[in-house]
Amino acid sequence: MSENTVKKYGEIKEEKRAIESLQAREIVQEIIKFGINQHQLTKIIYLLALELEDRILLETLSDVLRPLLFSEKDKDKKTRSSIITE
Repeated sequence: MSENTVKKYGEIKEEKRAIESLQAREIVQEIIKFGINQHQLTKIIYLLALELEDRILLETLSDVLRPLLFSEKDKDKKTRSSIITE
């Protein structure tokens, strides 16, 4: 047997990453098949961001998404709170 023969057991890092990416894509496809609107999609992304272990990434994503989610509520409140007194 040659000394240059390499035996691999299990998955290499790139294979594992590819499998995880495929699984993530399948999860996304299931969510899309469920039939959600853009607001729900944004909310799901926001809630998943809150589950991240990387605090910097969590804060970055939530800082970007929070105004998109909660600015609509403020717009709705402004239109609902108008009182007509005639």
